[in-house]
Amino acid sequence: MSILFYDHLVDKHEVIIFIEKLDEPENYKSRMKHLVDDIIHQGLIKFILDKLHPTHHVTFLTRVKSAPYDPEIIYYLIDHVSPDIEEELSREADKLISIIMKDLEES
Repeated sequence: MSILFYDHLVDKHEVIIFIEKLDEPENYKSRMKHLVDDIIHQGLIKFILDKLHPTHHVTFLTRVKSAPYDPEIIYYLIDHVSPDIEEELSREADKLISIIMKDLEES
């Protein structure tokens, strides 16, 4: 996946190591890593939309679609959601990664 505005808040290291250690073909591992990225992305976007006032949804989604790497998106969220949005996103990402790890370990 490409660089995203929240990448500095997400630590996927544990998941990536787990996937890399699997005795599976590289294309399978690559698909798994892509799925992990998708799950985290969708989870964080949902989290943001749940916190963001609906009148700001279109602006936020337009900005993410046109320049998902733009660090200014964080400042937009700080202004429109909470000054603590980075910490909140980091905690939410940790929860998502924890769920992913649990699912991977059980399969």
